[in-house]
Amino acid sequence: MDKGKKIGYSSPLRFYWDELYKNQKKLTPEFSDDIILSLLRYNILHSPLLPGESFEKRDLLITGLELWLQDSKADLLHIFFLEKYLQEFLENTNLSDIDGIRKYLYDNGEKKQITYTKTKGDTNCVYYSFGLHIPNERNGYAFALTLFENNTLELYFSHGKSNGVMSDIFYKDLNNKRDLQSVTLSKMFRLAINTIAYMKCFPECVVDGVPKISFPRGEDRSDNNVVFKMSDKIYDERNYQISKIPHFRKGYFRLLNSDYYTHKKGQLIYISETMVKGKAKTVSKSDNIEKFD
Repeated sequence: MDKGKKIGYSSPLRFYWDELYKNQKKLTPEFSDDIILSLLRYNILHSPLLPGESFEKRDLLITGLELWLQDSKADLLHIFFLEKYLQEFLENTNLSDIDGIRKYLYDNGEKKQITYTKTKGDTNCVYYSFGLHIPNERNGYAFALTLFENNTLELYFSHGKSNGVMSDIFYKDLNNKRDLQSVTLSKMFRLAINTIAYMKCFPECVVDGVPKISFPRGEDRSDNNVVFKMSDKIYDERNYQISKIPHFRKGYFRLLNSDYYTHKKGQLIYISETMVKGKAKTVSKSDNIEKFD
């Protein structure tokens, strides 16, 4: 990143903080965040539907409120990308081993039990939530990823005033389409999944704290912050030093399931494919890639 360039970062959940919460806080400054959440939820659920609004959209808005409450309690992890190029890399990296990634995240995440209000039923799951700050953009991303015992993966996302939810099954269907909405949602899904995979695969690139910020936009709301650096395993470092634009190696994250390497089984790794004199060459942490599965 250019040291002389002024840097600002996008803010996740900006709509909830700067519009819903701030406006309500001005009206009821004595109320706690928990009470404000209850009040906002009540108002959303009981106000007349606006033109073009649906009950499904309201459900998504409520889910975003619950993610905002996590943020207000400093329970939401905030991730800062030092380079915007990392976002482009992660949202364009294919999920060639989505089943393996899902298994890894479920096995290595914190188990929780959630209650469905409508069905009054409980279910066990693994839950990941985080906010994503991108250099020099206004709206950040907020994600809530839920993995259930029945092997279902569900992703909620918030970006600006847009909210959405999709499953891995829905993603596979979207990934075969080429219209703008499908392409955008597919990138959103890959960005969320690959961000967690990147953090697990390259822990040496994850540093506590926030980067140097020239234009603060509420980044001090939480102490639960980490910075993501780019791993030299995903791009050609020599090319980057010359042009300042990284040339990324095409590849994907993969779970090692084979019993062949006992000490490596269960690890999540990145397998990169690079071009050597016009021929594709597979590069990974092992010399025996064909025996991983």
